[in-house]
Order: sequence, then structure tokens, then C-alpha cells
Amino acid sequence: MMTEADEKILDCLHTRQSFLIDAGAGSGKTSSLIRALDFIRGPDRSSVIGEGQRVACITFTNVAKNEIIERTEHDPLFVVSTIHDFLWASIKNFQKELRPALLAFNDRLPASSRRKQDQEELAEALKTVPTIAYSDRGANFLEGRIFHDDLLGVAHIMFHDHPLLSKVVAARFPFIFVDEYQDTDPLVVSALLDHLLKTEHPPLIGFFGDKMQNIYSGGVGELSADQQAQLVQIKKEENYRCSKAVIDVLNKVRTDIQQEPAGANLPGGAVYVSLTGTAPDADIAELAVQKAQDVFGWSVQGELKVLFLTHRLIARKAGYADLLAAFASRGSFTQDKFQSGEDPIAAFFLKKVEPFITAWREGRVGRAISSLKERPIPIAGAAEKARVKAALDDLIKLIDAGGTIEAILMHLRAAQLVTLLDDLEAAVAGPVVAAEAGSPEAAHQAFLDLLLAVPYLEVSRYRAVLENSMPFSTKHGVKGDEFQNVIVVLDDAGANWNQYSFGKLLAGTDTSESRERRTRHLFYVCCSRAKDKLIVADLGVGAQAKIEALFGASAVAM
Repeated sequence: MMTEADEKILDCLHTRQSFLIDAGAGSGKTSSLIRALDFIRGPDRSSVIGEGQRVACITFTNVAKNEIIERTEHDPLFVVSTIHDFLWASIKNFQKELRPALLAFNDRLPASSRRKQDQEELAEALKTVPTIAYSDRGANFLEGRIFHDDLLGVAHIMFHDHPLLSKVVAARFPFIFVDEYQDTDPLVVSALLDHLLKTEHPPLIGFFGDKMQNIYSGGVGELSADQQAQLVQIKKEENYRCSKAVIDVLNKVRTDIQQEPAGANLPGGAVYVSLTGTAPDADIAELAVQKAQDVFGWSVQGELKVLFLTHRLIARKAGYADLLAAFASRGSFTQDKFQSGEDPIAAFFLKKVEPFITAWREGRVGRAISSLKERPIPIAGAAEKARVKAALDDLIKLIDAGGTIEAILMHLRAAQLVTLLDDLEAAVAGPVVAAEAGSPEAAHQAFLDLLLAVPYLEVSRYRAVLENSMPFSTKHGVKGDEFQNVIVVLDDAGANWNQYSFGKLLAGTDTSESRERRTRHLFYVCCSRAKDKLIVADLGVGAQAKIEALFGASAVAM
């Protein structure tokens, strides 16, 4: 169904005006994006886009990328890729320019960075490096390898220093759409608006997202006033997902968008229950449902998802507390990256190792073998296939026997099942030279020591939580998802105190603007998953008057 926001988007496409759409939860943002793409490839396609040109659609995750590809029927007109893939495809052929860009990036790294190299030594090394490569093994600037965390900075330098790059990209992609703009790195937004949009023949750039749903560290969140001034601003205020009771709560959590039920929205319900003093090993979901039944007469039927806004409880319940503790030892930024699956080491296990382990356990031999396509030795011939199958059988036995991450990495390395990250390769390949006490390298070695001692089974449990294959989940695992009934568990004791405070948010007493914003966004994202009933279960001590203002006095059980 075409909405007012959709009509405004089509007007922008007709008049070639770049735009920014803020779409509240459950408003059908992806459907609006697909409608925009369908317009470009529609009956007037030849007048909308030139021969040989393509439409770039930049996504934040591979899941979103695959969904858009499916919904556009694999049309080759659309180049749908993640942010990193789009940037690398844009700059990789500018090898001459990449060398000084890498030098400049290295020079700007803080002295505490483990990646930073001596500037003169790097300049000399790059003279003999055949190509600058984007590697999934890790960064090694002296060998011309950049990694996930480096690409955004190097690409921004390239767009800033070489206007020709912007002209080339704009000529190939007259339309560039950015999905989940709020989670996009500020450097990427700058490359698009400060450079691509300033070319003589700029592309139309469309930003799709919602600033209130910015929950990933490093995302731009809300665009600056100067950036917004370059764009037609559109609000999408429908809500097709949530029950009317939940929408009422959401409209009090945020004031910039006031949503209206737009589909077959249920009447539903939204209540707050206090579970202060609950024992650490208690079944929080059962207690919350029981209290809702006792006080409000609720009967929660059908699907029930329990969302923990902090990782402490879920890691304990799901069985990966030691894995979380290892990553938490590196600080809140790394812990947040771990929780979202973005940390490079966590991502290595999630993307390179877990897929073939999961497939092998499920008896999907073909899927497991195809997941090993990047292994050092191709799987060719009966003898090699038999060796790989035996290695996979031994791997599963080792994991199920309680093998540590170190033991699993050593097996993966010996069987040549997968190429390890440089950091992990160095950690298990031989004796590690002790770093200088107090140095970044020493801190990294301490983290690796903790990590390698963790039973590998915790990695599989962590992956299962991120993929929503358990009845409870985390904040990052549910963006874009919806569930019939939802319990949101507030746990200030388990939160990073300088990152989140749910008690202060609900009491309206947080003096830290940034913390209040992060907490509000997180609360909004999780509450807006509910299609019918929402229970907010607070393990802390809530401010009753403020909570009653949010939920209504008759929907609060202290």
C-alpha cells in the first residue's frame, strides 16, 4: 500500500532530490526502499537510468543485503552490498592512490594502536608491495593488508584527497540508497554527503532508517543540521506491527514521530512489573508472566520472546559467561562490538568457523563443505574429501568433550580447515614473546590468554543467541524482528554503568545526555518488537510516578 511517505520518496526520485527518511518502528521501511527500487526498474527505466549504470544499495548487515536481493528478484540493475564491500569495490582499482592513503591513515592512528607502524618503515615497505589488499586475515600494513576496521578510514581519505574517485562512483551509480543510515559510520556519511554529493553531476542519495533505532556503537545516529539541510526530510509514521497499547507507550518514549496503527493492529497490552530482589538463578520470564497474570489477569498465549537489554544475564542463562568476560576485559567498546557480533575476532568465529560446524552437526554435508571453500587447500579428490570429513568428525568430538578455544584453533590449523586471523595464528603457532608491561600489546595478550582458555561450546551458544535460535535474545539480535509477545528485562546491575541506566531513564533523572540517549534508543527498539503483549520486567527499583506516566497507573505492578 502506497503511503504519504512513499509518494514523497517517488517525488524525490522524479525531481532527482536526495532525501532522508526517518521511519518509526514497524512502519515498513524496507517496503518503502523496495518500492523506490521498483520505480527505477519500472516501465520508464530507460529514461530514469542510463545504459551501463547501476543502482547502489548499501546495507549494514549481510542479512539485510540478502533480503533486498531476494525482494528485487536478483535484478542485476541493483548492486546490493554491505558498506565495506561497497567502499572496497569503489577504491580497490586506485592502487597508486591507495598507498599514500594508507600512509596517511597510519599517521593518524593514535600511538596506542597496535596497528600503527613507523611511518618511514611503512613508506619504504609499500614501495615493494604489489597491491594493497582488503584482507579477512587481519591488518598488516607492511604487507599492504588492511582489515575491516581500517577500510572506512582509508576510503574516507581516498574520497577526500581524490575528487576523481567521486566522479567515477557518481557516474556508475546515479542512485545510491543507504539502508539503516543511523548505524552507518560518520566517515561513510561524510564521504557520501561531503564528496559524492558535491560532484558536478551528483548521484541521488537516499537515506533510509530511524535515528531512534541507532543502537550500534560507531553509528552516526542523527545526521548533523548541515547534513540534513542537503536532504529532503521525510517521516514515516505508520505502525503496521505493534498493538495499539504498545504504540501508546512508544509515542511517549519518543516525541519526534507520533505513530498511528496502520494495519490489522491488535488491541494488545503493555505493562510494567517490578521484580526487585529476584534471585540470580530465578526464571525471570516465568516470574514476569505470573505477576502479569496475578495483577492484570493476563493470559500470555503463543510466541514469547525474552529480551535482555544487558548481556550479563543472558550470557549466564545461555552458557557463555566466560566468553563474555574475556571480551569485557578489553573495555566497554569491545564488549559492545562483541555483543553485536562486529568484533573482528568474534566475527571470525561467527562467519568462518561456526557455519561449517553447525552444518556438519546437522548432517548438511554439502553446506559444510561449501563453507570451507576458502580453506588453504582445495577439497579435490576422494582422499582429500575423506581427510576433511575425518577432521570435521574429530572437531565435533573435541568440542563436545569440552575442548578450549585454543584446542579448537590448533585442530583447525593442523587440519588446514580454515585460515586463522593473524592474531589467532600467532597465539597458537608457537611461543609468544612477552610484550612490555602496560603496553597495548600486553593488554591484547592478556585478553587472548583469557579467550583461549574458554570452552569452545560457549562460542556456539553465543552464536545461537545472536541468531535468535533461543527463546531469549539481546538488543542487537532483534532489530527488524517482531514477536507476538515480548518481555523486556531491565537490569541496571548488569549494565555498563556509564553506557546505560534504565532506572534513570524511567525516572527522568539522567544527567548524561549521551547515556540517556543510548538507553532510550535501546528501550525503544526492544519494546517495539511486540505485536500483541509487552511486559517490561524491572530488576531494579523504579520511580513509580514516572513509570505510571509512561504505562498508565492501571498497567503498573510495583
